[in-house]
Amino acid sequence: MKSEPHHFTLTDFGKALFGSFIVGLTFIFKGGMTDYASNLNKNNIIAIILLTMFLVSVEIYFLSYKFVKNRVERPFYEFWGKRFFAIIISSFMAIYLSLYLYGINTLIKQTDMLKVTCAVLLPAAIAGAAIEILKK
Repeated sequence: MKSEPHHFTLTDFGKALFGSFIVGLTFIFKGGMTDYASNLNKNNIIAIILLTMFLVSVEIYFLSYKFVKNRVERPFYEFWGKRFFAIIISSFMAIYLSLYLYGINTLIKQTDMLKVTCAVLLPAAIAGAAIEILKK
């Protein structure tokens, strides 16, 4: 049986950031990712962001919150909020900073950088959440 999840810490944020960074690098360097992402329209971007938010929330609930014993003291919205925003923010930071680190920002426009970040956000956030939640 899995033990009750501990309170969210800065170390957990770091784990989510590291997991997002590793997975983000994998997808950023896929051939044609910048070309593919630059052709995304607003509907695609919105769908990616909404699906990412939904899957990270489901992951938080089923991999972590269902093991909370005292749900009165730790309501879902508090439990979810800390983890959700930390995972999404760390994933976005990891991807966006990777684009600058490897000089991709000099090859594409700012709007295309945001599109690449959104395109890679889904796998990076899911991996970041899994690494932070499972902690093993």
